[in-house]
Amino acid sequence: MSDASRVSELHIAPDCSVDHTILDHIALRPSLNVESTNMDGETVLLDLSTGRYYTLNRLGGVIWEQCTGHNTISDIHAVLCDRFEVAPERALDELVTLVNQLIQEGLLQQERR
Repeated sequence: MSDASRVSELHIAPDCSVDHTILDHIALRPSLNVESTNMDGETVLLDLSTGRYYTLNRLGGVIWEQCTGHNTISDIHAVLCDRFEVAPERALDELVTLVNQLIQEGLLQQERR
């Protein structure tokens, strides 16, 4: 199994140590069929292939805006820790949870670096 495919299966337990070397090598980018916009402090995503809308809160919006294809999961984690008063472990848990959901919905793609 490649490192890239392991990210979508990554589940972090409270006492579990995460292998950050994997997170340093996975970049995220929006799928080609997804459009996004900001409305009233929320990020709205539209999957053009299904017509489904998704709404992200402020934290989700920050994560989405960092998914440019250039930033790794570790880079995005650092941004969250800088912008929000949150424990690094909780920020990583929230990040991985959302990324897994967005990948599962086909809104994000992962690339090995």
